[in-house]
Amino acid sequence: MKYIISSLLLIFLNGCKNSAKEENSELNQIVKAVTLDAKPFNDSNIFIKDSLKQLVIYIPTKDEIEQRIPPPPPGKTTSILRLLDFKKNYTKNDSLKLLSQNNYPLKKIVLDKSINPNIKIWNKSSKEKIFLSFSNPIYFEDNFAYIEVGYYEYGFSSGRAYLLKKQNEVWKIIGEEPLWIT
Repeated sequence: MKYIISSLLLIFLNGCKNSAKEENSELNQIVKAVTLDAKPFNDSNIFIKDSLKQLVIYIPTKDEIEQRIPPPPPGKTTSILRLLDFKKNYTKNDSLKLLSQNNYPLKKIVLDKSINPNIKIWNKSSKEKIFLSFSNPIYFEDNFAYIEVGYYEYGFSSGRAYLLKKQNEVWKIIGEEPLWIT
């Protein structure tokens, strides 16, 4: 009996490692699409924070929908209505899939140099003063993903949201909008 339980536990843990590895590879491909295609980030030496901002999808209250009270500030939460409006042609399955993603498995990105050879990890002791920070991606049905990116430069910062579509195994930006600026 102990042998069976140990074997099942080993299989389960190995499956989790593989799915985390696959998700990290997918995240590297999304980071590549954003850094290559987005104008303010196009550079041969790009620095990113390895920690991911964990986005939580929430359902807005009636008062927020009717604009009697403001929504939470951008950065840690995003409204399901905003996500669905950003994609435009959404389905019922999109909304169900979005609500199931409030616990993203990765807290940090591990750079895959075969996908992102010019990207380096930024840290506080780094002399580099220009860097990007990424949120966890949020996946829709039909190979669509949403991600938020912060751009930091010498005390100035701004945030953008990107909608990407995976076509022929490559992520492409198909929409973007500003989120905040300081």
